Amino acid sequence: MIAAGTVVFVLVASQVLVPQIAERTVENRLTAGGGAAEATVGAMPALRLLFGSGERFEIDAHGLDLPLDQDLEVFDRLDGFGIVDVAIADSHAGPFDIHSFTLTRDNPGLYHLVSDAQTTAAELGDYGLDVAGVPGSGLFDAVLEGLFGPSDSAVPVSLDMQLASDQGRVEVISGDATVAGVPAGPLAELLTSAVVVSL
Repeated sequence: MIAAGTVVFVLVASQVLVPQIAERTVENRLTAGGGAAEATVGAMPALRLLFGSGERFEIDAHGLDLPLDQDLEVFDRLDGFGIVDVAIADSHAGPFDIHSFTLTRDNPGLYHLVSDAQTTAAELGDYGLDVAGVPGSGLFDAVLEGLFGPSDSAVPVSLDMQLASDQGRVEVISGDATVAGVPAGPLAELLTSAVVVSL
């Protein structure tokens, strides 16, 4: 009887405590650079959360300052959840100023990304050079300025895309991605990676 009661107590306690700890961990990661975030995760049993799976993963955040991480398998933290609903507003991620960013999925469907953001040719150039180690920044900046105008001018980024997870990697399936009207599918992957890797 005592052993059975102990097991029941542990299971009930874990159902309450494990989600709270998981939510706090996600919130702390997102707000490390500032801002506010509210996370909701759910799983039955809750111990599934320890292995990165559950029924739902929801985020509502604003004012975040997210670093641009080069981790390629960014969907690893989300793929194990049935329902994904991430909403971020008025934040900064890598070279992007994000007005709005929503990433949703109803398992087993594709991820749906809708985002309104902006950047500048200079920020994109800095990012490209930092990541690729490309020499000759003057030439690279000239190409970007030819496409998007003066390096310090705001460049609107509008995304409405269906994404899939290819073993955790972001894969663009369909949709519209434009930067100042220029098709730019890879930027959907870049912006998604910048946000999701912090979850």
